[in-house]
Amino acid sequence: MALCLGIFVIWVGASMFLQLDPVIGDLQMSEDYIILPEEKEDAASGAETKDMKCVFPFTYRGIKFFDCTFHDSIFLWCSLNADYTGRWKYCTKTDYAKCVFPFMYGNKSYQTCTKTGSIIKRYWCSLSPNFDEDRAWKYC
Repeated sequence: MALCLGIFVIWVGASMFLQLDPVIGDLQMSEDYIILPEEKEDAASGAETKDMKCVFPFTYRGIKFFDCTFHDSIFLWCSLNADYTGRWKYCTKTDYAKCVFPFMYGNKSYQTCTKTGSIIKRYWCSLSPNFDEDRAWKYC
């Protein structure tokens, strides 16, 4: 009986924790889990979006990301600036990075997804114009 009660208490605690709305500092997040855009433009950040779309690639803590990331989070997220300045959002199905065409791989230009170099013979593409430099890719 004590074991069942202990498991129930853990389940209730976890359920309550997972229902809490995410909070960052003193800023309560909106209903769809995004931080509302700031009115001022951050000219130092390079590419930036006002329409709440992910910017790829983006740099966070000195690391360049070409797609949504779990870095420092348990949920996938992306930056709304090329250089992360605190503006971000959780990723949705439409936010993931798109293939970049044409892209260079092995000193050859590709206009479509390719199986070249794939051990399992599955089509893939680069997430940057030069795969040889950035090594960022995804399956098509």
